[in-house]
Amino acid sequence: MKYFFLLSFFFLFKSFQLKSQNSAEIYTKIQKLNVLGSLLHIGAHPDDENTNLISYFSNKHHIETTYLSLTRGDGGQNRIGTELTDALGLIRTQELLAARKIDGANQFFTTANDFGFSKHPDETLNIWNKNELLSQVVKYIRTIQPDIIINRFDHRTPGTTHGHHTSSAILSYEAFDLASNVNYFPEQLKSLSIWKPKRLFFNTSWFFYGSKENFMKVDKNNFLKFDQSEFNNLRGMTYDQIAAKSRSQHKSQGFGRSPKPGGPQWGYIELIKGEDVASNNPFEGIDISWNRLKGGDQIKTLIDNLLTDFNFKIPEENIPDLINIYKKIEKLENGYWKNLKLNELKSIISLCLGLNIQLNSINILGTPNSKEVFNLKIVNPSNTDVLIKKINLNNDNFIINETIKNNYLFEKKLEITIGNIISSPYWLTKEGTLGMYKVNNQNLKGLPETPIAIKAKVDLVINGSGLTIVVDAKNRITDPVQGEVITPYTVVPKVTVKLDQPVYIFTDSRPKQVSVSVTAHKNNIQGTLSLEIPEGWKSKPSEYLIDISKKSELKNYLFNVYSSNKNSLGTIKPIINSNNEKYSNQLITIDYPHIPKQFIVKPSFSKVFEVDLKNNVNKVGYLMGVGDKIPEALKNIGIEVVEIDPSELILENIADFKTIIIGIRAFNVIDELRFKNEVLWNYVKNGGTLVIQYNTSRGLKTNNITPYKLTLSRDRVTDENSSVEFLNKSHSIFNHPNKIEIEDFNNWVQERGLYFPNNWDENFEPLLEMSDVNETKKRGSILAASYGEGKIIYTGLSFFRELPAGVPGAYKLFINLLNFGHE
Repeated sequence: MKYFFLLSFFFLFKSFQLKSQNSAEIYTKIQKLNVLGSLLHIGAHPDDENTNLISYFSNKHHIETTYLSLTRGDGGQNRIGTELTDALGLIRTQELLAARKIDGANQFFTTANDFGFSKHPDETLNIWNKNELLSQVVKYIRTIQPDIIINRFDHRTPGTTHGHHTSSAILSYEAFDLASNVNYFPEQLKSLSIWKPKRLFFNTSWFFYGSKENFMKVDKNNFLKFDQSEFNNLRGMTYDQIAAKSRSQHKSQGFGRSPKPGGPQWGYIELIKGEDVASNNPFEGIDISWNRLKGGDQIKTLIDNLLTDFNFKIPEENIPDLINIYKKIEKLENGYWKNLKLNELKSIISLCLGLNIQLNSINILGTPNSKEVFNLKIVNPSNTDVLIKKINLNNDNFIINETIKNNYLFEKKLEITIGNIISSPYWLTKEGTLGMYKVNNQNLKGLPETPIAIKAKVDLVINGSGLTIVVDAKNRITDPVQGEVITPYTVVPKVTVKLDQPVYIFTDSRPKQVSVSVTAHKNNIQGTLSLEIPEGWKSKPSEYLIDISKKSELKNYLFNVYSSNKNSLGTIKPIINSNNEKYSNQLITIDYPHIPKQFIVKPSFSKVFEVDLKNNVNKVGYLMGVGDKIPEALKNIGIEVVEIDPSELILENIADFKTIIIGIRAFNVIDELRFKNEVLWNYVKNGGTLVIQYNTSRGLKTNNITPYKLTLSRDRVTDENSSVEFLNKSHSIFNHPNKIEIEDFNNWVQERGLYFPNNWDENFEPLLEMSDVNETKKRGSILAASYGEGKIIYTGLSFFRELPAGVPGAYKLFINLLNFGHE
């Protein structure tokens, strides 16, 4: 029983995904059933994983392949929307799960938080809790018992790539030995045993040698290689085609890719630790058959025979053999492989029958302690009798004892009381640190997502053998364009509350209007709504009585908030008192077509500060790039922002703007800027001010991103607290209309800036100098120039992070950029 309790949680999120049967897919699953080899692939972020490597080992050799991403990618950028930080991390988590459904691997995480780009693993492991992460990696090794580990990155090259990348390899390198040592993390050994992987590899490639040309010169005799262009007959694709589809799920990062025709296409792994290999087989000397388990030789023989005699035309004819194999596996000692293979067999048996089991919720959202009706549907299209014995739903048992076959639809409505739970992403429910999420529930730690709150355990009898299938509750609707849309059933508070702005800026003594939206998630919500504000501040009225009769109804309430000079920086928090309970959480919905709809329940608050902010530009044009929240931030201080459609970018349409802002990475994503950039240059020449925000150095639509020569680099300053020096303190940008001081660079978040230019035309004047510790000074963060009658500014400073985060000094500096040339 040593493994059973812990492993049940690792398999918990793998609820049944029943789909129409496909004999080739079923046969492939049986091939995998006969393989007991395990591979752990370790990287730092979503999209770090080598999907070619995963697709090859998972689909060609049927290896149980797992990708462990240390973080969820919260610190990255977003190509498809404006979500950043934890919301972006949730999107990228779901993109990883979508990728794994394609390439067939498993997905897990640690509780490390992606705090942004790091230049060295020393910094990374100082911000992360190294010992805690080492414990988690060791626990994964002891749990899934990998025969080999393949690192995505090289532990031997600190400082040459992202510090998170190297740190993932360092942790793996150390955990490789510690997992087999009883003196390390002994508390894990109450439910697990020590485990020693056979080998540790590094997944090398041309990237780590600087270029494909350099890599061609490398002696590869010590590398093992695999051909990712090989064709899989049962899947009808090459492994590279599978990998390309998997890789293309990382849509928020713009990582869609096409497969490469022809071959060979070699991938390489380099042995770092463990037993030497005499062949090209990384599993050399490892028995990855059923023979590795006591009593497994009989099971191997049964599966071999089934593969030989498999009935492709009538898959249900294979059920007796599958049930026999299931019974044999049940008799084995409890352990990782037993639990895993029983789950695989349940899926195979269900697919052979064509079983379709759904637990449908009427509503997408439910609330704690409320009654809810679920509709259970089971269809068995086969001729094999399937007895539905009973159903356990939320610990309520429903005795059924009904046999179904021949496409008969069994349907039953089940009413239960929802428990006192909230099903928000578990890693976001408590406030963590800069480098780590706080997760107290050890059973959830590392799972890719919070298990769906409501599950049905369906007890079936097939050919005299009992099987329990677990099905998640989901809401299904028919969309006229997308067809069936499936959303996981989610439990949220009975009422949520949200402020209309993430930041409120008080620029004078006048009160600020604060709008609060209250949404009822059940009928008849009554209580009071008030604001928790900084000491010395006032709100009128002090509170509202709320009375919302209908579920899903939203009402808005307006407060006038008066600031005080005593507290220039603080927070506003809305509080609802209802039936002697306080509610102060907001509900954030993330809805993209490539992932299931997601919901985040998190505390509702906004940053507030009082600042003497002067501005003479009351209307700007904004050419949006990949998406950011700067327009909302500017509207919050009274600036009218007009979004410019790239297709309508002609001089007559933009001539009236005093200032135009180019959104982040616009020159990476807007095709029209390849030729319409001249329109912008003419706008400046005629007297306008153009503020261009950062672009990445790779993937530019044109190299002409300003009217003067300018070369982008990968230079960045990642320490948000790094020192800043003025190069020309008397420059207008530091004096009009707001006086900029060094103190205005306090309290910045995540970084100073990124992708600074490192070479520019002499017409540009660099205005700031900054650097990370022990690095050369960077002068490309703000470049200003005159062009014709107007002004042009290129800035790599991360205003797209600082303004939404409510950094006062960043607001002052950005306003000065807008006013440059309009003194």
